Amino acid sequence: MKKPVNPLINIIFGISLFFVSCTASMAKEQSISEKMTHSRAIESIVWSMPLLNFKQFRDGHRAIGVKENDIAYHSKIQDWKFQTATPNNTTPYVNFFWNIEDGPIVIEIPPSADGVGIFGTLMDAWQRPIDDVGAKGRDKGNGGKYVLVPPGYEGPLLDRAYTYQQRSNNGFAILRAIIPNASPENLKKAADFAKKIKVYPLAQANKPPKNNYVDIYGKLMEGTPVLDAGIYAEIDEIIQEEVVEDHNITMMGMLKRIGIEKGKPFNPSDDMKAVYAKAAPDALNFMIEQYHRHLTPWMYEGKKWSLLLPPGAIETEMSYEYPSFYDYSARGSVYYAIISSVKNYGSATFYLDLAETSDGQWLDGSKNYKLVVPPNVPAEDFWAVTTYDLETASYQRDVSRSSIDSSQDFVKNKDGGMTIYFGPKAPKGKEANWLPTTPERRFFLLFRFYGPTKGLRDGSFELNDIELVE
Repeated sequence: MKKPVNPLINIIFGISLFFVSCTASMAKEQSISEKMTHSRAIESIVWSMPLLNFKQFRDGHRAIGVKENDIAYHSKIQDWKFQTATPNNTTPYVNFFWNIEDGPIVIEIPPSADGVGIFGTLMDAWQRPIDDVGAKGRDKGNGGKYVLVPPGYEGPLLDRAYTYQQRSNNGFAILRAIIPNASPENLKKAADFAKKIKVYPLAQANKPPKNNYVDIYGKLMEGTPVLDAGIYAEIDEIIQEEVVEDHNITMMGMLKRIGIEKGKPFNPSDDMKAVYAKAAPDALNFMIEQYHRHLTPWMYEGKKWSLLLPPGAIETEMSYEYPSFYDYSARGSVYYAIISSVKNYGSATFYLDLAETSDGQWLDGSKNYKLVVPPNVPAEDFWAVTTYDLETASYQRDVSRSSIDSSQDFVKNKDGGMTIYFGPKAPKGKEANWLPTTPERRFFLLFRFYGPTKGLRDGSFELNDIELVE
């Protein structure tokens, strides 16, 4: 017969486990210094997000053969392989990069031609817009020369050129071709137009060098920062490249605490690498939560559609710099979700964001949803709805298509509106109205209005919330 256990032994064993548990808990608890370092590591990513987004976009282009002053274009509409924050896939992009550390740069934008033009923004490395160019920009489609000079420049300039002071060493442009539709003929016009853009040093203005034009359609362009422990090396690299503006001096002290200093080698300890590994995902989750749920106001009362940009973005021209402070937290959360900004946002395009159901659940790529779009969408040119991965803010990978727009063939509802379906598989008979989603990945939508009309703002038009389909 089994010998009975002395109850006292069980009591002593239980007390021992309690103290062991308490000791382990105390050992795991962070000191105030460790908490501060963790917090600084999170804030460093949020603060530098515009720089990181720019850097990865540039480096992703470099990896597929696009160097400084080269012009990258798409011979066809870009697909999921163009991995950057919330791109569209209704008009082809034109992108290029420059650096003014050794002197001013000239950018020549050609005049609009028969059936084709260009629109977009010249930006610095912090993604602060310098100016809009092209048909709805500064030159109004007449073409022009844009000269970008460093602060304090007092050298020669160009007659009849638009001249701007650029605050960072690096700059870039994200432009979109303006074409009636994506027919092969129009896409060729857009590509030919891109090949007329020129970028060269001002010092060579009398005899500009030939530019290199690179068709990047179909190439995997990895342009989204990966927010894991390795992102701190990326922060260090761009900090070494860029000027430190006066209002960022305090932030440089924050970076020093986590092992990043201007002009010094980056050599983090194993303990600091462990901090990086925990802080980077926390920074991403913070920006996702802030952008989709807190910063941007709801467009319609009681519905989950929110504005693309938070209050202050337009007023500060996307710099988030106010007379008494600058809102780097809002800025970082916005630039998690977008790359490229438009100086005169709202006149040519208007976007709305949707990341959750009416009861506050994140959109899940494993589930099925539908969105009923009312008739008479207030968009003079066209409208489009696009799906994006919630964590990368880019296209979902390996999907057949990411957008549906009003120029495509789809099945309309009796009232002239349409129902769009989202999910891993198309509902039977609804394939034309379906956008695929990636199982086990969360996603969100942007609804774009191209040529927005008054119905968007006067309350006469409202988008419906997305609905879960059981």
